[in-house]
Amino acid sequence: MGAMTPTVRANVKAWECDVMEHMNVQHYLARSAETVGQLEAILGLSTEPKLALLHRTERVLYMREMRNGDSYTVYTGIFSMGESTLTTFSETHNLDANTIAARFVIDLQLVNIDTCEPVPFPETAHRKAQRIIIEPPEDLRPKQTLVQPPQRDLATAKKYNLFDTACGTIEPWECDARGHLHPRFFMSRCSDAVTHLQRQYGLTPAYRKKHGLGSAALEYNIEFHQTLKAGDALMTKSGLRDISGKTQRFFHWLMNAASGQTVATVETTGTLFDFESRKSVPIPDDLRAMAEHCTVEF
Repeated sequence: MGAMTPTVRANVKAWECDVMEHMNVQHYLARSAETVGQLEAILGLSTEPKLALLHRTERVLYMREMRNGDSYTVYTGIFSMGESTLTTFSETHNLDANTIAARFVIDLQLVNIDTCEPVPFPETAHRKAQRIIIEPPEDLRPKQTLVQPPQRDLATAKKYNLFDTACGTIEPWECDARGHLHPRFFMSRCSDAVTHLQRQYGLTPAYRKKHGLGSAALEYNIEFHQTLKAGDALMTKSGLRDISGKTQRFFHWLMNAASGQTVATVETTGTLFDFESRKSVPIPDDLRAMAEHCTVEF
């Protein structure tokens, strides 16, 4: 059994923080995406210009917020490796707070970048992977999944009256070296969708200010079905599943506006926190009451 290896060392910049005064979700995904390039180098794939590791799923666990100036290191290992697939695990260690700020479990597939078809790993890559093969940590919390319909398309979105949230067009500067929408900017679109969804059930900036509340993500579960490229028009259908205790759970279906095909699906768990103490708090009764008419049941 191997050990995790450092793949990213950085610190939180002021411009990476949002109105909640902590590092925005998109920048966590930016750093987790950097681990993939490091893995390609470790496995000897960087010398193969036609091969790339493509995201299939990503699970993000936000455990502690990081704030302006915090320094951190991301450590990465491999849970499993198949013929053309790889499941990686990364942890973001906040060096100043001595805490684990986030965890990432990513399913990757080795593909030919011209065709996006799966390609077997070279035998040398399997050998090099052995030194970072690890067991899952004992305290890795179970995945929180939402029951969703088998068809997640426009017709189903209309049937359940899902809300129109984030939409726009992918810009060239949002794409990675291979021409696909970068995970950072994918997550930025999800962040946009959240605010538009929350407005539907009363969680507006005015409400948060009045009650001294901030909001934060706890978990994202992402499935990438198709790639997006510069010029592609994107639209998002979103819904609230439940809001109780200290959590709110919702989902997004991101679609290619031209084809109507669903390109990614996202499940999210979030919480509210007291803006001064930075501690999570129960969902206020009036907010739960306002949200009742927005809840989607499949």
